[in-house]
Amino acid sequence: MPSIRLRFLSRNEVEALSPDADDLIGVVESGLSAHGRGEVVMPPKAHLRLDALFNGHFNILPGYVAPIGRAGIKVVGDYVDNWRRDLPSEIALLTLYDPATGVPCCIMDATSLTWQRTGAVTCIGAVHLANPAAAIVGHIGARGTAFSNLRLLASRFPLREIRICSARPATRQRLAARVREELGIAAHAVESAAEAAAGADIVVEATRLTRPEPLLFEKDLAPGSLLVTYGWIRAVDERLPFAMDRLVVDDWEQCTHGGQLHDLIAAGRLQRHHIHAEIGEITCGKLAGRQDAQQRILFWHRGFAVSDIVLGDWIFRRAETQSVGTVHRLLDAQDE
Repeated sequence: MPSIRLRFLSRNEVEALSPDADDLIGVVESGLSAHGRGEVVMPPKAHLRLDALFNGHFNILPGYVAPIGRAGIKVVGDYVDNWRRDLPSEIALLTLYDPATGVPCCIMDATSLTWQRTGAVTCIGAVHLANPAAAIVGHIGARGTAFSNLRLLASRFPLREIRICSARPATRQRLAARVREELGIAAHAVESAAEAAAGADIVVEATRLTRPEPLLFEKDLAPGSLLVTYGWIRAVDERLPFAMDRLVVDDWEQCTHGGQLHDLIAAGRLQRHHIHAEIGEITCGKLAGRQDAQQRILFWHRGFAVSDIVLGDWIFRRAETQSVGTVHRLLDAQDE
């Protein structure tokens, strides 16, 4: 029996190996397009629900991506109160496998990887669904993925103003200061979602609610705007999705299992025929994105394993080339 070696990559190593903005967007878009062409195996993410006990839960994201010949599983904890312990609300691990043999090849911290791929999906959605001259962003929520959203949007759009709202003043002020310092864009902390969204070209909803609470209404969204939403619990008015000109999701089957608008699906009000496309169908050219400058579009992405796997595999292959990380002996030939 051959020996099996498993490469471990810490968060610092993952971040050091991570792609620049252009490569990141390209890698993640390749995964979305593979999904749109049906070249993946991806059951809906599963959940270990511990919210009633610890105000948190685990998401388990499995998948296989044929074009890169890689399978993977990400496990991410999503804990609302982690800020009280000076911890990120999301802490994740990704394992990668040879799909032909089931042999594991890498285990890596996937916390910043999750932030990166989420920001990339937000940005890719905006590239296809927002107006190209979008200059004002309203960002609702200051969680770990927030800066990645804004950094990548700034790499593709001529942004001149960013408004940030979150439940805690300290987090929105800190994020606004980071945007000003690192991106050189005028950024302001505001007190309400409506203030963040007013007249904005792109609105990103990334809240961490514990119960449904309508923070955004149809009247808050300007003609031609794009709303990107991915908070776990609904933060938009229940009538808002039906007032939009187009609805786009990342994976409809996954959306039927939970997330931002799931209560509308469970009630039978939001159905597949309301959805214009899955984003991969747009990135691979099967269906059109924005076709009218005045369209108001909602893009709901739950995040899926394919994005984690394509980005994780890119980082793993780079680690192999550069001999980064710690290699552990999982099985030696003499152990059989």
